[in-house]
Amino acid sequence: MSGEFSSGGPVDEVAPVVDGRLTDPGWLVTAAPEQVAAALEGAVGPREVTAAAVYRASGHVHRDAGPVVRRQVLALDAARCGDRELLAGLTEVPVRQEADGSWTVQWATGTGLDSRLRHALPAPAGVTAVATVVVEGRGLAVAGCADGTLLWWDPVTGGQLGRAATGHPGGVRGLATAVVDGRPVAVTVGSDGTVLVWDLDEGEPVGEYRAGGDDRIFTLATARVGGRPVLVAGSTDGVVRVWDLAAPARADALLTIRTGHVPALATAVVDGRPVAVTGHAEGAVRRWDLTTGREFRAGGDGAEDSGPFADPPSDLPAAAEGGAGDDDGDDGFRRCITLEVNAMTHLLATDPVVECPVAISANAYETYVWDLATGEQRSGDAPGFAEAAALAVLDGRPTALLGFGRGRVAVLDLSARRRPCRPLIGHEGTVRGAAAVAVQGRHFAVTGGDDRSVRIWDLDGASDGGLGGGRATGSLPAGRAAPVRAVTTAVVDGRPVLVTGGADTEVRIRDLDGGGQLGGPLTGHTAAVELLTAGAVEGRLTLLSRDRHESVRIRDLTTREELHGRSTSEYASPSVHSFAVVEGRFVAVTSEGRVWDLSAHAWIGVQPEQGGALALAALGGRHLLLTGHRTETAQLWDLATGDRTGPPLTGHTGTVSAGAMGMLDGRPAVVTGCGDGTVRVWDAAAGRRIGAYAFPAAIGGLALAQDGRLAVVFGPDVAVLARR
Repeated sequence: MSGEFSSGGPVDEVAPVVDGRLTDPGWLVTAAPEQVAAALEGAVGPREVTAAAVYRASGHVHRDAGPVVRRQVLALDAARCGDRELLAGLTEVPVRQEADGSWTVQWATGTGLDSRLRHALPAPAGVTAVATVVVEGRGLAVAGCADGTLLWWDPVTGGQLGRAATGHPGGVRGLATAVVDGRPVAVTVGSDGTVLVWDLDEGEPVGEYRAGGDDRIFTLATARVGGRPVLVAGSTDGVVRVWDLAAPARADALLTIRTGHVPALATAVVDGRPVAVTGHAEGAVRRWDLTTGREFRAGGDGAEDSGPFADPPSDLPAAAEGGAGDDDGDDGFRRCITLEVNAMTHLLATDPVVECPVAISANAYETYVWDLATGEQRSGDAPGFAEAAALAVLDGRPTALLGFGRGRVAVLDLSARRRPCRPLIGHEGTVRGAAAVAVQGRHFAVTGGDDRSVRIWDLDGASDGGLGGGRATGSLPAGRAAPVRAVTTAVVDGRPVLVTGGADTEVRIRDLDGGGQLGGPLTGHTAAVELLTAGAVEGRLTLLSRDRHESVRIRDLTTREELHGRSTSEYASPSVHSFAVVEGRFVAVTSEGRVWDLSAHAWIGVQPEQGGALALAALGGRHLLLTGHRTETAQLWDLATGDRTGPPLTGHTGTVSAGAMGMLDGRPAVVTGCGDGTVRVWDAAAGRRIGAYAFPAAIGGLALAQDGRLAVVFGPDVAVLARR
């Protein structure tokens, strides 16, 4: 192997820039993303380090965006990092063909930032699996996607090295890597049960495996048996097959093992022996010797014959002397037991590269850590439903990477002598794949998920509170508060304020001008706050908040006095999409667009023809309802008549996820947010777009203040935009 990875052609080397351009806002906006990415590792001094962190925060957006979007997102991330000087410089960068330059970032929170992030890489679809491989001191991070695409990158530079369409119907279901004859290979399996082997040096398929008949392969892993790379695959017929990866043209398996149905599969090395670890529907985690096909039974009685379909061929590497095939059972597995966890094991992770006899298993309720040599459960298990897991060795200690829903990636020290590190922060959707790799003395984590991004993290800085070995990203204006879920605006004692609710169950009031928190948080909720409404009710400025448990709190926003709590079905109904204030009283708006008067206990207005309610507000002397949730088109309706008002608002390329209404420059305006991260501002009467801004995450909430400023919830953060 030449030491270069490619996708069928040469890879252009981009020389790092070391002449101070990282602090030039114009260069960050207009330079080729590959050139900027190559310069980030050479950042020197606080200003360059912060600029590098700003660029990395949304790297997956910059690589495919034009200068207009790139400038918007860079300015947003500069605000999230608290770099006011860089924010001002980015805002003033001229960009050609800009049609929507009337909005600028005033401030933003930085909850979703993590300075351990080295690269955020774009993927064409949701990432279903990731893996890593190292050859001749160079590493690859490999990702399989829901659209059947296979991609791979250099984890050190973040440069893309290859891309191939696998052809699996329904996408890549499983992914593993290996080194064959000094070359990196990836093995993928699709929903059709077909396994393809890819030479990552050439970007071409070099082999294919099938279970035979109508049976399908659905789990796979790789290992080395007697120095030979092998593929270990579980299929619907309850058989685990071992194939020789060095001879992809050979159709017959080296070994077949009757394991029963195997929802999860991994390989490990224990006491120098290659082992297959299988997870089963009844919750059992079992171990098999890959040299003999024998299972190691419980109670320290040694290995017993599992009854393989066929005797191992003569060219299968034999078991080591004194190994699992010995009848006296005096071997390294004599202490192993079958691990019963009473629920289907859907996930297994081990480390077959180094002799780290630890396995991670997960079911629908819990994530477990096991010592494969003793069969004992280790301390430090992580609660929750893990979707992805990987093992690494950091500072000589076994470390687990666990991916969960809502983008959380936990980093756990399994030695039980150190507390878990702060989670890796950045993904905006469920994490489906996790892997670890050590390249030239540096340790990286690779994660991917539903947000169509692959992220590479610096694990060497994972234990220091997330500062990446001291590489802080600057002061964050709103601190490390919990992710924002709901937002509204108001004017309290003449001061415009922003009210936010988050996952920590608290409601915070912030200065709309600078983002600083005003007073302590409002408490009393027992779950994440997801709905907020402020308005003049019965002559008082009143705030209504509701949490995920559908508990309602109503407070005087001026005095912070709690007026009364609401727990009736009218407030707690799950069909309520939002609350609003109509003629001095609270109303509930259902997802179908019907409006319920919470004081009169009666329906008001006429239900519009279209469902998908987004917001309700009084504009131009009429109460208007905005609909279009989960569609690509928004529409305004007169609440009294049920008639459309104005043309439909079209232009989103994804489904609308949030909406707001208000007055801009004396005219009724509508704001819509999309799952693809775009916010559009519309002239409500003309149906004409009058502004737009791009965000690096899905839009979760919108609020239009009386002075025309716009609050946007994106991912876990909130930003305030002002008219230029």
